[in-house]
Amino acid sequence: MDVLTANQMRRQWPMAAALGLLVVFLLVHTFVFQPLAERYRRAMAQASALGIVLDPSRPAQQSVIPVRVFGVLMANSLAPEEANARLQSGTLGPEMVQALTAACAHYGLEVVVAEPGVVSQASGSVEVRAHLKMRGSFPAFVSWMDELARGDRLWVVERFVILPAEGGRKDIEVWMGSCLLKRNGGRS
Repeated sequence: MDVLTANQMRRQWPMAAALGLLVVFLLVHTFVFQPLAERYRRAMAQASALGIVLDPSRPAQQSVIPVRVFGVLMANSLAPEEANARLQSGTLGPEMVQALTAACAHYGLEVVVAEPGVVSQASGSVEVRAHLKMRGSFPAFVSWMDELARGDRLWVVERFVILPAEGGRKDIEVWMGSCLLKRNGGRS
């Protein structure tokens, strides 16, 4: 190789590197990206055939709500008229306290004080609160909370305090809330 050709090749190395990089990108695109993109397209087609909407460019398609989620929503919703009537009569708070104390009895938790709290109303929901003081063991309290979590009701544990008491038992104080949704007129 003569000096002139070597000098020209030295000046053209960026172009040769760019061509090499282009070849690498083309190979990766052909053998890696295109099969993955095709697999994604097939998965999207199968999902849309099952009724699952994953494409945000098609807002007209309704997504299907799982049966369990639909059941929880229905168990925690009321017609607006019924919600207003129960709110006016003042039965929402005592019903919540009754449900909580009944669940406490299953686990040997002794309810010392149970009082309904503030009931607040929003445009699409009603929030009910309660305050409980109980006495029992920590495992019983955890089992009680587990039962509430596994149930159909939407519970909120706002805060709780556990203090030691005589005989290895605990004094437990819990502030809880529950949300009831108001159904709109379209579907119930």
